[in-house]
Amino acid sequence: MFKIKYIREKSGITQEKLAEKVGISRIYLNELENGRKKNPSFKLLKKIAKALEVKISDLFEDESA
Repeated sequence: MFKIKYIREKSGITQEKLAEKVGISRIYLNELENGRKKNPSFKLLKKIAKALEVKISDLFEDESA
């Protein structure tokens, strides 16, 4: 569903660092990355995208592929 983990790892950022930048727990971030949390708020996605320096749309997997 989300490509947060892929983008984060490609950027060389740890879960701890990204969670700190976004203001969430590392555990919550891990759950998002692994599909256990599926409905984050738009505000949270916006913060994650900003922290990773990508567009919000980049966080989502391309379902048409």
